[in-house]
Amino acid sequence: MKKFTLGLALTLVSSVSIAAQECSIDIAKTAPNIRYVFNDNGTVKDKVTGLTWMRCPLGQTWNSAQSTCTGEADGMFWQSALSAAQDINTSATNPLHQFAGVAKWRLPNIKEVYSLSEFACYTPALNSKAFSGAFLQPSGDLRTFVWSNTHDAATMNVYAMDTRNSEIYSYAPSGHKFGVLLVADQ
Repeated sequence: MKKFTLGLALTLVSSVSIAAQECSIDIAKTAPNIRYVFNDNGTVKDKVTGLTWMRCPLGQTWNSAQSTCTGEADGMFWQSALSAAQDINTSATNPLHQFAGVAKWRLPNIKEVYSLSEFACYTPALNSKAFSGAFLQPSGDLRTFVWSNTHDAATMNVYAMDTRNSEIYSYAPSGHKFGVLLVADQ
């Protein structure tokens, strides 16, 4: 009975493991730390694009003492993601209203999301300091995908990026609940 219990426990632990980011030392970093201004207020400024990003996807909270995102990311259909951004901007009762002093947050376009890619790393393929604790869900969890505001003109789908490997896909707006990472033009 002890062998069965131990085997079952090991099986359960291994099935819910969360992968840690892995990086190649043979590939030059495409999103190195020097590219960003790291703010303790839960934002990061990309010096290349000039954009300011929330460091955590919606649902998670930035813990400045530990310099990481905590909690569980929300998964949303695309229209809900658009509505969430609008609510943050317009509803004074939304806890993220005027987050970090920014008046207008939005869904990024697919080029903006893709610009965050760290091609030397995967799981996630993002700068691990800029987005510490974000997008670390187990393989198969769709919250590792990030919605964009860019439509696929051929299909009327919307583009999303898989943060585990920076691959871009086109999905039906109401087909999947993906993560939401907001950006501001400042």
